[in-house]
Amino acid sequence: MSLKTLTTNAIKQINETISVPLTETDSEAIRKIIEVALLEAVNQTTAKYKDATNLCCGPDADMAHKIADEVNRAKHALFANLMSMR
Repeated sequence: MSLKTLTTNAIKQINETISVPLTETDSEAIRKIIEVALLEAVNQTTAKYKDATNLCCGPDADMAHKIADEVNRAKHALFANLMSMR
């Protein structure tokens, strides 16, 4: 599922939960809050995976670097996806 779909679904659920429909301004503000939260979650998860990779593959540092590079590529692709939502 794309990040745009996740954000849109979250805003839809929020709109269904509250008693007064969101204005377009409110929806946009909430969209930005969700984007920031997703970016923060990705950054924290990436850092944890990097730490685990380095800990697990300590003696095999080359493999750890390759895995870390792959994680970074995936993170950058995710960021590009998020930025295109703006």
